[in-house]
Amino acid sequence: MFDKPVLRLAVTRLVGPTASVVAPQWLTGYLWSQARADDRLEHVRVRVAPGRIGVALFVLAAEDTGARLSARSICARALEASDELRDWRLAD
Repeated sequence: MFDKPVLRLAVTRLVGPTASVVAPQWLTGYLWSQARADDRLEHVRVRVAPGRIGVALFVLAAEDTGARLSARSICARALEASDELRDWRLAD
């Protein structure tokens, strides 16, 4: 039997150059634009600091693992598609 999807928090971090400034409002909208229907994204929260960006994504998922995979996929697509994020990467 499959668990019913519920809203789950998936937190990830991007790391990059300390001199690079990323506007949180822009990144929030950009992450939304990279989400696909099967990611089941419900809410995005971004915190920007020199050299790091905290990303909290609320995703409908049956398991925490599925939520984390969706969050990392959204962030990976954003990193691949954006010139503004070319020097950034997903933290391990």
